[in-house]
Amino acid sequence: MAIDLTLACHPYAWTQPLRDGRVEPEGVNLTSINYPNPVRFSRMVRNLEFDACELSMGTYLATRANAERFPFTAIPIFPFRKFRHAYMYVREDADVDSVTDLEGRRVGIVNWQTTTGIWQRGILAEHHDLDLTSVEWVSGGDEIVDIDVPSEYDVEYIGHQGSTIGVLEDMIADGDIDAIFHPVDSSVDNAQRLFEDAKTVEQDYYRETSIFPIMHAIVLRDSLIEDEPWVLQKLFDAFEEAKEIGLQALDRPRELPLVWADVHADEQEAILGEDPWEYGLTEDNVTTVETLARYAHEQGVAAERYDIEDLFALDTLDTEYYA
Repeated sequence: MAIDLTLACHPYAWTQPLRDGRVEPEGVNLTSINYPNPVRFSRMVRNLEFDACELSMGTYLATRANAERFPFTAIPIFPFRKFRHAYMYVREDADVDSVTDLEGRRVGIVNWQTTTGIWQRGILAEHHDLDLTSVEWVSGGDEIVDIDVPSEYDVEYIGHQGSTIGVLEDMIADGDIDAIFHPVDSSVDNAQRLFEDAKTVEQDYYRETSIFPIMHAIVLRDSLIEDEPWVLQKLFDAFEEAKEIGLQALDRPRELPLVWADVHADEQEAILGEDPWEYGLTEDNVTTVETLARYAHEQGVAAERYDIEDLFALDTLDTEYYA
């Protein structure tokens, strides 16, 4: 008999088939729902509302120090990735001409544990020599999970209760901060990208590191994993099948509402390969997760520098594992 399972996940092109019924996990009556970020994260972390949930990796890493309080574990399904160089903006009159010019400046962030910020800070520190302790960080929102930011980092929480993105954009427009490390495109007239040719910088970063930054993973209730361990493989297989359907759009780019779609699809494949959204613990995915876990620990988001085995439920999952 099939079990009922709720999945909270954004309807990306590569997960939509799970939502509309084109893909059905074997043995599972799946109810797929969605809430925007970070509402979905908060509802899972604070209330354990879903059987399975697309969760921010930064938030997930922050929960691993207290597994009893946060009884869920990830499986290596990564439904959302994003290069993040293009989402760092500086005020046009702030005299920031290079990454190290951010030292001593006020930089707005959503919060300290957001995955976007972990990647952005880690990349700038490791690859562009930014001293993170020299920056005045201004957090527009509170943390989803309580964390102790190390004292060497200067983080000011402004206690805003509305849209953190909106308040940070107002602050840079008014000259109260010098830069924003954003999760989305900025619409502020007086802000420009830190990296003028961000696309080329991101492509060079990938060529150097093989990292396409993972933002989110799928977590499952620990009780579900314990009571129905078979469901891990069925969900993994279903996500893989849905992803294959989503990727088929790149074989028919004329169906995409994008000018020069075939040119962009060819360029993506030439740089990132046929499946840049790969699931499982492949060599590149292990490198990516280990890098994020290292950044999260260095920045105080994660209590430990977790090993792969500490982060994913793998005992009943037949998937590639590059160890």
